[in-house]
Amino acid sequence: MKKILLTSILCASTIFAASDPSKTYNYEVTPFASGILTDSKAGLEKDNYFNAGISLAKNLDDSFIDQLEIAYMRSQSVGYEKTTGNTNINRTFLNAIKRFELTDRLAAYGLAGIGYQDVTQELDKHQDSAVFNYGIGLRYDIPYYGIALKGDVRHLIAVKENQNDIMYTLGLGMPLGKKYKDDQIMAKVPETVEEPPRKIFEEKEESLPIRSNDDDNDGVINNLDKCPNTSPGVKVNKDGCVDTMNLNINFDNNSAEIKSMYQNKLSQFANMLKDNKTMTAVIEAHTDSKGSDAYNQTLSDRRAISVVNALKSYGIESSRLRAIGYGETQPIATNETEEGKAQNRRVTALINQ
Repeated sequence: MKKILLTSILCASTIFAASDPSKTYNYEVTPFASGILTDSKAGLEKDNYFNAGISLAKNLDDSFIDQLEIAYMRSQSVGYEKTTGNTNINRTFLNAIKRFELTDRLAAYGLAGIGYQDVTQELDKHQDSAVFNYGIGLRYDIPYYGIALKGDVRHLIAVKENQNDIMYTLGLGMPLGKKYKDDQIMAKVPETVEEPPRKIFEEKEESLPIRSNDDDNDGVINNLDKCPNTSPGVKVNKDGCVDTMNLNINFDNNSAEIKSMYQNKLSQFANMLKDNKTMTAVIEAHTDSKGSDAYNQTLSDRRAISVVNALKSYGIESSRLRAIGYGETQPIATNETEEGKAQNRRVTALINQ
């Protein structure tokens, strides 16, 4: 049983390592400390002993389970009750985790899985055994730093001797990579574009520049065109799009959660797209200047994706929507006042036809 479980966990680890790096999967590493309230049948000297460990979780898209986690934990030099001897306890788990959003930053989660405990010095009813565990916890995503504070309580059940332990943990989740769906996030258009080189032809004392390509023939060159597939003959703005619509969606500070007051506006916008099947939309999101550039870029990405997901919930196909985050790079008001910052935390839509 021990070899089977360890082999299964190693195989899962290999699958993680073999994942295509071009995909935007997100991994989370969590070092943690914990205490274990042990079953009296274990015969240990202390009913509550220290434990530490680390876990690697992989976020899953389009799945009921949000994360698949490999966890390793160790208890060092735990004494026995009726002898001077002691033991080390190594536990390894493969867990499935389901997350339940409470607020934009706070979430509850449940976990369940199977593993194995290795008791280096077995004694009486304290033995090597397969172990089941399940539990519930809370996580808080800390603004600006990209890390999460996590705590949970778990029930550990050793198959041999039916040993029961309660474990309580406190850990720090640290992300690896970004988790964006391929059909939702696009590369940000450069803020400044170098003017293409010009070749001058002197003919009848006139100089004619050769312009960059304009594939949709809307008068806006490709490297400046935010809507590169405009229908022929349609009038466009300077961005190469049919129109720019301010969705009038503003966000709270450090938040990507869409308030209920904006659902009517989103519904109207979705209905317009439904009535015009050839239209597509580029959703652009922005932040104020509070926080680091990197944090604001990620926050704007999340805001754009939130709006895209909301429109998808109204029946708009994902192939008709793109999300772009610009961070704090395009303010429309001063960031020196709270009113100005609120205006800069916004979302607009570029319509393409």
